[in-house]
Amino acid sequence: MSQAVESRREVTLSSGNMETTSNALSPFYIPPHRKTSAQIIREARASLGVGGSPSTPILTGVGVPRVGVRTVQTKRPFTPRERERTLFGGRTSAEAGRDARPPSSFTLSPLHFDSSDSNGSSNGRQISTAAGPRLLLPLASAKLSKDGCDKAKLPSLISTSRLVHRHQFRALSLCDLPEEETEEGGEEGVPRTPHRGNVPSLPRSSTFNALLSLQGVRAGGGGGHVGARGGLVGTRFLGTERKKSLSKRPGVDRDWRHAVEARTGSKDEEELPFSPSPTEAEGCREDTEEPGQPTAAPREVAVDQTVYYEEKVGPVLDEINRAVSCAVGEEVLGELVGKLYGCLEAGGLLGRHFRYRSQVLRAVFRLVDREYGPLLAAIARVMLALKVSGSNLTSVCKLVFKVTRHDVNDSLFLEGNLLDLLLEAVACVPPLDQPEACVYGYGALKFLTMNSQLVSRLLNRGILELLVLHMKLIVNHQQEVGSVPEQTHYALVQLTGTLRHVSSCERTFPLLLVTGAVPQVCSLLHHFSHDQDVTANVVRILSIISTHEECCAVAATHPATLPAAVAALRRHAASPAIVVRLAYALGNMMANSDEARWKVGLFSVDGFTETLLELLTEYLQRDRHHQADEMIDPLTPASGTPEDVMVKLIRVLANVSVHSRVGPVLARSRTCLSLLVSALQHKGVDESEELVLSTLATLNNLTFYTRDQPISTLHTDLAECLCEMLPMDHVEGLVETIRVFGNLTHFKDIRDILTKRAVLEVLVEMLDCDSRELVYVCAGVLVNLMSDASRRTIFQMEKGVLRMIDVLQYFGYGDWQLCNLVCQVLWNFCASAADVQEVLGPKETEKLIYVLEEFLDDDSYFNNPEVFGECDPDTKEVVYQLWEDFAFVATKLLDRIEENTALPVVPV
Repeated sequence: MSQAVESRREVTLSSGNMETTSNALSPFYIPPHRKTSAQIIREARASLGVGGSPSTPILTGVGVPRVGVRTVQTKRPFTPRERERTLFGGRTSAEAGRDARPPSSFTLSPLHFDSSDSNGSSNGRQISTAAGPRLLLPLASAKLSKDGCDKAKLPSLISTSRLVHRHQFRALSLCDLPEEETEEGGEEGVPRTPHRGNVPSLPRSSTFNALLSLQGVRAGGGGGHVGARGGLVGTRFLGTERKKSLSKRPGVDRDWRHAVEARTGSKDEEELPFSPSPTEAEGCREDTEEPGQPTAAPREVAVDQTVYYEEKVGPVLDEINRAVSCAVGEEVLGELVGKLYGCLEAGGLLGRHFRYRSQVLRAVFRLVDREYGPLLAAIARVMLALKVSGSNLTSVCKLVFKVTRHDVNDSLFLEGNLLDLLLEAVACVPPLDQPEACVYGYGALKFLTMNSQLVSRLLNRGILELLVLHMKLIVNHQQEVGSVPEQTHYALVQLTGTLRHVSSCERTFPLLLVTGAVPQVCSLLHHFSHDQDVTANVVRILSIISTHEECCAVAATHPATLPAAVAALRRHAASPAIVVRLAYALGNMMANSDEARWKVGLFSVDGFTETLLELLTEYLQRDRHHQADEMIDPLTPASGTPEDVMVKLIRVLANVSVHSRVGPVLARSRTCLSLLVSALQHKGVDESEELVLSTLATLNNLTFYTRDQPISTLHTDLAECLCEMLPMDHVEGLVETIRVFGNLTHFKDIRDILTKRAVLEVLVEMLDCDSRELVYVCAGVLVNLMSDASRRTIFQMEKGVLRMIDVLQYFGYGDWQLCNLVCQVLWNFCASAADVQEVLGPKETEKLIYVLEEFLDDDSYFNNPEVFGECDPDTKEVVYQLWEDFAFVATKLLDRIEENTALPVVPV
């Protein structure tokens, strides 16, 4: 024996005993008392960021978990690009209610200018003195009272009864909400902004971030409450209890928000933190007028508008009228409307303060029944810039929707400010009071977000904040009232469709976390799972965001997600498009979070196991009866088949069973095991590779927990089924199949079945293959089979000893886990032999001793610069631990060869 072996023997004798030896040589897959080598290396690689591949010398064979339970990965359900731009898909959630839906195709000829949308009611208000109607204000024109109330309001959701006695309001866009100050008066080194009276100076910030921050106070007990229509009323946004700044999200372009400020104004210009333009000041004065009173604009401003209209605007309108009467081409009309916009812009007459606004709108409304995209886009630009409201705003949303239905018109939104005006208009539409405008406004945005360039621009302009805000309003109303108008449901379909497209952009994932979009999506699933169209969009969003680790963790920990997911699976069991994506998202959550599996996780949700097994039964039957054609989702034919649904459902079982409290329960379920066995019997690995591999991985997880359970007919049926699959011309399938054998062979009945079906010979023969992992799992099963003396003869006849030594030489150096298993197989093989050298064979014994002595020389291995190179000490220590485990068993095996005496059989 070499000096290295002798030193190892001294270490082993001083620290080991028979009990330790028994543990080291225990049969394959018995859970060890300490962490396995695979666990040690995985934890070290995770904590140290070791990036070496499994083929590197020091980490060979430990790139993937080799023992125990494992999570299963799969591809995301395929969703092809929609061929047609329509509001709703080909199938509806309720066929009877299809006629009530807003149409995707319509004629614009019935549209006409609503004269009630005139200059008399300024800033977009529709004011009524009755107590019932509500005051419709622009979303971005919240006011701050200067009488000490310090109350911010969502103006589009405030009842007129609250404003019978009006106060004087400062003009304040939500772009201009104040930054929060600390209790000590601001950050160190930053000068405090001086106050003017009771009103603080207001630096500008993001519109929708400010709104979201205001609504966030409600959850933190800031004193606000939500009105009957879901709007935030009376919430304090100034106070020392809030430390979060209301500054805009970094990276959001706020250029378009300057246009929003045209809707706001102030009576007292002295209190403005910035100097308004003359047109803005006029809008401010209009804002202070009582309902029904004529606008008292200064005479010189009125004269200026009149002169400008007569000299500049009027002639352009005359040109348009003459062009219409002469039936000129639509291209010419488009140029004239563009000229009209430029004229209004040059005179500063865009907005609601223009005295002749009605005349301009009537003129352009006459042109809406055309079909030329650039002309319709130019008309919409004028209407949106003049801040139309009410039914006129609905009309212009329909107009823009018609333009966006054709992708050739996407370029029209990449130039100019039409995209900004559209987003501002949608932001000013209350989804509960004007749902039809929301339907077509969000429908247009949904189409535009199919263009990657436009998605990037919309993200810079804060579309995510807008989507989150409107989702909050709708969810809050649903919580309080118990329902929302039917048209709002249709608007929500378009809103979630827009969010689905936006979420597909990779740069969106961090923004989803910043804006709070993920919790809102989970809330939508909880409150609107009865709406199939909304649910279909929500589960698509979840399937996308669950691929991002942080987004997936937020969704998994949201209290509403998992119960709502189970409820949605039950409710929409017949819809494969929903089931396959929701199961995929759940599988991702279960793969990443142990808490999501147990305690407050998925397994604790009432009816989870029953629902999942019922779905698996249903789709297995549909697949068995060749009903795949009927189950295909018209939008996603590649991911709507019963087989794909089964893959995702089985993956949920596999990933949730990783938890040590969940796995044993599922392993005792006869229904669960029988369904998995049926799937294997029904499908072959060649035609259904992913399904078979996922099923085998799930069976590996479940059978891992059978050690403390009595053997049943299901276990023997499973063993028989797996024997039928051997041999197969699929290496990964072989590896997964033999893993299950490794768990089951602690049952003597299973070992008898493997011997009877000549599986032992197959396993020995596969030791010659080139797949390291296949050799590893074969060696693991042989550890258990060699515990029975009756099977050693077959092993010897198949030249198992020589093949094991060849495995040591070919794969062993550096793969200490595999070396450890080989030594365990040979130890069990020689356990009852009176003459070990005779059983092993003289040449084999000599060769084995030579290889083991070489491997036990730790100095030559760990001091070899070619092996470790620049490896850090911590990683080297992990590898040394793996080698220590091997060295302990190898030293014992060499002692056994030297002693050459019989030992009792190691118990299984």
